[in-house]
Amino acid sequence: MTKSEGTKRLKSSLIAIADQIVVSAGTFLSSVIICRNTTEAEFGRFCLAWSVIAFLRVLQERLIAAPYLANTFRPSFLRTTYRGSTLAHQTFLALITSCIVLFGSLAAWILGYGVETLLHGMSLAIALFLNLARDQMRSISFTDFTFQRLLILDITIVATQLIGLMLLVVLGSFSLISANLVIGFGCIGPVVVWLWLTKSLYSFEQKTMVSDWYHNWSYAQWLVGSRILGIAPVVIIPLLIVKYEGQEGNGVYGVCCSIVGVSAMFASGFNNLFQSRTVLEMQRSGTRGMLSAIAESAVVIGTVLTCLSVVFLFYGGELLNIFGSQYVQFGFLTFLLSVSTLVVNFSTLFSNGLAALKKSRDFFWGEVSCGVVSVASASLLVPSHGLSGAAYATIFGGLAASLVTGVTLARGVRSYDLHSESGTVVAGSASMKSK
Repeated sequence: MTKSEGTKRLKSSLIAIADQIVVSAGTFLSSVIICRNTTEAEFGRFCLAWSVIAFLRVLQERLIAAPYLANTFRPSFLRTTYRGSTLAHQTFLALITSCIVLFGSLAAWILGYGVETLLHGMSLAIALFLNLARDQMRSISFTDFTFQRLLILDITIVATQLIGLMLLVVLGSFSLISANLVIGFGCIGPVVVWLWLTKSLYSFEQKTMVSDWYHNWSYAQWLVGSRILGIAPVVIIPLLIVKYEGQEGNGVYGVCCSIVGVSAMFASGFNNLFQSRTVLEMQRSGTRGMLSAIAESAVVIGTVLTCLSVVFLFYGGELLNIFGSQYVQFGFLTFLLSVSTLVVNFSTLFSNGLAALKKSRDFFWGEVSCGVVSVASASLLVPSHGLSGAAYATIFGGLAASLVTGVTLARGVRSYDLHSESGTVVAGSASMKSK
């Protein structure tokens, strides 16, 4: 690597990290504003609803963004029609998932749950559609290494959302419905600007949209199936908490998850940077370059998350005071949740290697182990240990996922190298015979 390339990479990395800081800060501050202007039970309902939205956002990441990342550096996919297909697929998926949320709330209203349930569902459907569009913008920008533009757009989104939420408070119009709408509508302007700035990179052709969908699905189907099982604890554990600790308990858990979410968002931001680099290094330098990228990401992310866990261990209670003095006693819970974030992120880094190897099927066992171990542990621990039991369950699930995914990656690398060496030997023998 030349000095200029090193400087360019460092600059890009710093901008990418700055972008994730902005996004993390925006998510955290939004949670603080919402928490301080709702009851514990209301905030528990907010967290439960957005855990479902988080599930759908991850579904889009696996179904749309992951195949794009895996294919975009391949010569046959360096075309504007593939990019256009990606946008079309994302829009269609966003419409379907938003309609599911809307029809679900409509059904609840018909069953007699009140008009507020219907309005809340409508606001969630709008917020979901617009946040899925923002997620697509971010995933493509990270894959294309256009970090500077993304930083400006994310600053605009975060500022709009925070100003909107504070205006609701000042005007006395704050509610979960209006908060959902502000979070959603804050994404519109920057996403439209991004689409306009990148319009020359996309073209739409119906025939290729269909063929690209089938090709992406052949890669993503295992990712989607495994992720549905892997992320199941995000939905099931809060439901267990509601059953045994009530909505108030889920509100406390949501507050702790919100503050620990800073760790998760940092990890996600770093991973957005390293994920593309891992795939690119595999194309350039083979498994050696890929493993080097994974090792670099493990050192960086592991160090940052370990430091954050230490902070939560000693100052978690004081940090929770931002949400309200009633949460100070749950400082140790934030430490446990931060540890679960630390251990599960190694499985994410190993998964980047599997993506680079195009081993989408091999994601399955790591995700399944996480889901099964987390849910089984939570079913045993939440009734007896409450919120701490839920946190321990996520730690056990993360450890299982990282162990299984790491072993799977090691086997995948060994298999790839053996096939490469075999191919080299065969090619060399054929060359000698021709001579």
